[in-house]
Amino acid sequence: MSANRRLGGENISPRLASQARALIGKRVEFLRNLDIDKSGRCMFFPRRGTVESVHGRNFCVSGDWVHFSECVEMRLLGERE
Repeated sequence: MSANRRLGGENISPRLASQARALIGKRVEFLRNLDIDKSGRCMFFPRRGTVESVHGRNFCVSGDWVHFSECVEMRLLGERE
């Protein structure tokens, strides 16, 4: 795994369904391609939630389905975050 450039910590973005299944029930913070402002202002808008399920190359975080290729960065959240 590599380091996150924007979120900090270790990048745990899943590339395999088995990696995503290991995250079920855990709280995560992640960035999708569309959450990054590419207009030059260097702003990004991370999303947070609990990984609920995995289907094929998609995972569900708090009701939102995300394809593996859309997830740019992801990190685990602590209990208090």
